[in-house]
Amino acid sequence: MTATNGRLLLHASLIFLFLAATDNAAGKLGLSEDIAIGSIVITELMPNVSDKDVDWIELLNVTDTDIDLKGCSLTDTNNDKVLIEQALTIPAGKYAILASGISDENNTPPALSKPALLYSAESFHLDNHTDQVILTCSERVIDEVSYKQYQPGPASPSRGWQLEPNSLNATANDETDKWCYTVLSDDFIYGVDRAATPGAENPMCVEVSLPYVHINDQSAVLIDGIDFNTTLKIAAAELAENKSTSELTIWVLRDQKINAEIATTISLLYFQHIEDLYDSEPFTVVDWNHAVWHFAWAISNLYRNGDESVKATLQQAYDDAITRPQTLARYNYIAADNVLNPAIMMGDIHTMGRGYANNHIVVPGNPEYIQDYQGYLDNKRSDLMSSIIHVLYVVKKFFDDLMA
Repeated sequence: MTATNGRLLLHASLIFLFLAATDNAAGKLGLSEDIAIGSIVITELMPNVSDKDVDWIELLNVTDTDIDLKGCSLTDTNNDKVLIEQALTIPAGKYAILASGISDENNTPPALSKPALLYSAESFHLDNHTDQVILTCSERVIDEVSYKQYQPGPASPSRGWQLEPNSLNATANDETDKWCYTVLSDDFIYGVDRAATPGAENPMCVEVSLPYVHINDQSAVLIDGIDFNTTLKIAAAELAENKSTSELTIWVLRDQKINAEIATTISLLYFQHIEDLYDSEPFTVVDWNHAVWHFAWAISNLYRNGDESVKATLQQAYDDAITRPQTLARYNYIAADNVLNPAIMMGDIHTMGRGYANNHIVVPGNPEYIQDYQGYLDNKRSDLMSSIIHVLYVVKKFFDDLMA
């Protein structure tokens, strides 16, 4: 080899090494010490609900550079630890799933069929109560998430605990109110009643203001001085009309303390009308699914909050009500949560519920509620007005769907 050729070869080698180094710096971070705090964000996780389940963690690369997590580790509050010993590259703007196993359920998302990393459940797993996930690279915490309770509810044995999609950064995901359970929807259900979006964009958390919700707190929702006889007369009149809102008078009474006599009347009304509600006339978004669900929810709360005499009286109605969520074409998941969940959801829930209660519960001497049956008639919307409102809603929805 001549001196000139040697110099050319050396020069070419230096250029190659420079370009390789430049490409690595611009396109991929290959060493754990290069990974910046907050560049990888924990965006979703599924705790270990049972030993047969696959628990998993979703990571999102929020940068415009591919990142290799080789040399990083996962730890939690139980001193569990997983060291990432092999190359684990998360492309820029993409997700990776780290899982305790491969799910073999039907309709499993691809990310759970081929996770980026399989870790041993014996060395690391997420408990379904208080736990934490910490991603550490070169002794720096890149991101961490803590949760105090995981209780997905009876509608789904496993629901993903997800970061809402407008907060995909390592600062926002420290805030508890930025996390929620995956929305219970057929779009996000897989396997045997799993609800999550591993390896994919998270759906929006339910952003509905529920200012009048109380969980397991009957004292917060009790109304003094209810005239139950007149209120149940209103309930009977509403149910006789067989509209999808007809059951709501019983629903707004569902958290009150009742005796066996009142429970008897409510049980009779339930069995007289529950089947008819499947053919009830819809009103805007409220249809027969909504009607059946709310009547079943009402019976469930009255039974569970009742004393032994009320429970005995409502037993047959309750046994029937808890089967109703599975009959629904819509709302079946949320209905199951309301009807079957050991945590009892009480209160008027939202402003519309509060307004309905004010105009259908008779409380003499309390100006927030109607005073007598005539007050109900005076506030009652006419059939014509209800029809006009419903038609306007249908027309608006048609054009909204057309423009979508």
